[in-house]
Amino acid sequence: MLSLFLAVGLLILLYLSICWFLSSQILSPESSLALSQEKIKTIWGTSYEAMIKLLPKPVDFTIRSFDDVPIKGKYFACEAPPKCVIIAAHGWTGTWAEMLKYVPVFADCACDFVVFDHRAHGLSGKAYPTGGINESKDLLAVTAWVQKTKGFENHKIGWLGSSWGAAAVLKAGETGKKVGFIVADSPFQNWYSAIFERAERDYGGWTKYASIGIMKMVNWRTGIDYKEASPIKATKKIDLPILLIHSQMDTATNSTQSVNISKQLNAQSVFHHLTWGGDHTLDVVLHQEKFRILIHNFLKTVNPDYLK
Repeated sequence: MLSLFLAVGLLILLYLSICWFLSSQILSPESSLALSQEKIKTIWGTSYEAMIKLLPKPVDFTIRSFDDVPIKGKYFACEAPPKCVIIAAHGWTGTWAEMLKYVPVFADCACDFVVFDHRAHGLSGKAYPTGGINESKDLLAVTAWVQKTKGFENHKIGWLGSSWGAAAVLKAGETGKKVGFIVADSPFQNWYSAIFERAERDYGGWTKYASIGIMKMVNWRTGIDYKEASPIKATKKIDLPILLIHSQMDTATNSTQSVNISKQLNAQSVFHHLTWGGDHTLDVVLHQEKFRILIHNFLKTVNPDYLK
């Protein structure tokens, strides 16, 4: 009997250890400007210097989010009087620098460009990531700072999100904040699907059997309910123009997740299920002119005043 109790105890300990390890993978992104610069060079085939050269010298800023986490970013003011401001949210393990790839496709807009590091990423505070729950609140805090310091009206603000950032902008959209538009490139439908789609690919199908314990560990460590990290539920509540984009060739986040999100879009919104051949959020780099046309046509429909 003692041997049985010991065996059961060891199995429980092993299970908890696995849950702790995998929850740590979920909650500990490796992120730095240096890593972003390397990605820009090796994957995008250009350089950080060449991309930032397209913009004027930025002004650095730091704000405090709702829970006092410092969020650091950069404000790029366009030379002409701005017609709008685009606030851009980057992807998992990225930094603000990786949103520079979107600058050329907004060339038709006379807009200021704002980027920032998510919590747990880059130079921002090292709080736990939360799948878009607290990240959306950080976006709202950045938006409030932009409006307070620059005076932009709600309808002159656009939210742009890439991958993890796309999930954050959709989550922010359900709050009722009346911005002008949302562009979401390759979001996941909910945090669970994002995690275990990749976990099964990286570690094997057995991970789904540990998913309950892993996500309870995530909830305990972060103080949130992971089920609320759900862009698909958020989209149903959004009454704003949304441009949803996802490549069918995405090997990181299956595009069926955006297909599912698209079923919740309002009549002002549009979904482009791309067949151009780019992997996760790479069509904006590989097919820049096509992507620019998508942006141009969307903004022309939403509000032609955004365009030059």
